[in-house]
Amino acid sequence: MLDFQSGIDDHLTGVTHIIRGIDLQDSAKRQGFVYDYFGWEYPEVIHWGHVQVDAYDVSMSTSSIKELIEAGELDGWEDPRAPTIKSLRRRGIRGEAIVDAMAGLGASSSNVDLAMSTVYATNRELIDDDTDRAFFVRDSHEGDAEVGPAVEKPILNGPAAGEPPVHPDYEDRGRREIPTGGAVLVEGDDVPANGQKVWLKGYGCVQHTRDAFEYTGDDIDVVRNGDVDVVHWVPADDSIPVRMRTMGGDVTGYAEPGVATYEADDLLQFERIGFVRVDYVSPRDTDRSSGEEPRDSHDSEETVTYFAHE
Repeated sequence: MLDFQSGIDDHLTGVTHIIRGIDLQDSAKRQGFVYDYFGWEYPEVIHWGHVQVDAYDVSMSTSSIKELIEAGELDGWEDPRAPTIKSLRRRGIRGEAIVDAMAGLGASSSNVDLAMSTVYATNRELIDDDTDRAFFVRDSHEGDAEVGPAVEKPILNGPAAGEPPVHPDYEDRGRREIPTGGAVLVEGDDVPANGQKVWLKGYGCVQHTRDAFEYTGDDIDVVRNGDVDVVHWVPADDSIPVRMRTMGGDVTGYAEPGVATYEADDLLQFERIGFVRVDYVSPRDTDRSSGEEPRDSHDSEETVTYFAHE
């Protein structure tokens, strides 16, 4: 009945071309009988081979995904680990990037592989210019990767705030003011050996001394000469807890305070990590304008983001 109904619908709506999966070749034969009986001209049909998508551990099968959702192994069709359009949309992947990648495969009856790197590259071109930058310090990873924990270091003798650009290619958009509050958080792997220096991006050069970061005042030449690594950071007391949902599991950590001003569907690039879409920002426990302190500065607000790609 499905072949009969869709065939009638195609004729009544004036369909002239049909692109169909290779597994539906018999549908054209069945519908052809109906069209011949009524004397209608059958649309031109192109049969497309199966498309396999790399980068996913979950097979691109509706029944398989449904079983994983029902078993609680996936949170739903929008889970970033699921190879679905809903998942890509929630991660902030533009529809144009998917269409361009699929069109690039051509129409072939052979099975083809779609590289997600192609989708990511196109999406990067579409969103990069309009996407603000932000710092995110990872603290833990629920998947296989070893991340964190974040390390707190007091700042000695340095400026009260860092001022990295909103976007490195567009100085006219201004700079983000990130107060240090006397101490910062950095990722554990970014802490240099005692006595060594590191460049806090948008802030300046510091030396790891006596379990603290002491501001040195060195100019950017220490970075250009390759002597000092550049790392991202956030204030220890005023950072925003973030849960970043990725294809490899959830990553938790802390973002710079300004991230809390963004709204659902806004896109950001966490520097040195990748592009993300803001899913929601939970309300603060108390109104800071009232003078009341939240229960815990790291529990007062959480931003959930969906990792799109590097």
